This record gives sequence, C-alpha cells and structure tokens, in this order.
Amino acid sequence: MKTVIALAVALGFTAGISAVSAQAQADGKKYDKGSTVTLQGCVVAAEKKDTFVLTNVREWPIANSDMGKFGKRYYWIEKTDKMKGHQGHTIQITGKITDVEKSEIEWKAGESGNGFNVEIEGPGRDVKTSAPNANVQPGSVPNKSDIPITLLKLKVDDIKMTSSTCSPTM
Repeated sequence: MKTVIALAVALGFTAGISAVSAQAQADGKKYDKGSTVTLQGCVVAAEKKDTFVLTNVREWPIANSDMGKFGKRYYWIEKTDKMKGHQGHTIQITGKITDVEKSEIEWKAGESGNGFNVEIEGPGRDVKTSAPNANVQPGSVPNKSDIPITLLKLKVDDIKMTSSTCSPTM
C-alpha cells in the first residue's frame, strides 16, 4: 500500500507590487519540471488511512507568490517508507519536480457536520483533509465547489526531521 502525501504551501509575502511583477517570470522557472525544491513543514494525518498532509510549509527557493501556472501551487509526493513515522514531526524534504499539471481541490462539507473538508486530486489516490490543513479558507473558494491548482509532483531525494514536534509558527 502506498502512503500518499499532498503538501499544501502557504507563503507569506512582503514584496511590493513592482517587485512581484518583476520577479513573476523568474519565479515561474523555479517551479518547472526538473527544478529542485526544498520544503519544510509538519506531517499530519489526512482522513484516509496512510495519507498525510504537510502543513505550515516553507518553500525554497522562496517565491514572491504561491501561484503556479493553473492556480495555487501544491506538491504531490508518493513516499511509502519514511513519511509515516514522521507524523507530528517537522520535516525537511528536498526533491526534484517530475511533473507540473493542472488539478483541483474539491470543497465539501465535513463528514459528521464538522466544518469543511477538501479533497486534493492527485495521481491515483486523492487526499482528503480539513480545509485548514490544506490552507484553504472559505472566502478563497470562488464557486464553493472546485479550486483550480497547479500540482507539482515531487521525487524525494532527502528527508530529515528538523523537530520532533510541530509548531504553528515555524
């Protein structure tokens, strides 16, 4: 059985408008197929068994925007042997982008009436998690059902634990 991890990227921005537009083209190249990225975040369980989400994500190289070619940028990682043991830990992942594709997140009422859940559509097995774990806020969902995203598939070269706990303000 494969362990699937969808990584939600939430970035903070302080650059001015002119700096953002000047960097937009350079930022796009950082996240093309073949590029290497490093991500750091907290591993939390998703709704289905053996699926996880990386929350509070930091991304290197640092970008001026979290937007990709088709919408907000999310990462998809299939790694069965090392992720499950890191639930509740802060980890750092370095890998190469193997594909960039259009995908979506479906917005759904939470099971048992508890808030909202999202389903991140990826290759093979989709990942269901709470809206906050995927960094999706109710006001950011234009049509209340689907959110277009850019899905970057990541082949992991290295994983290391940076903390045995998770912090909301890494």
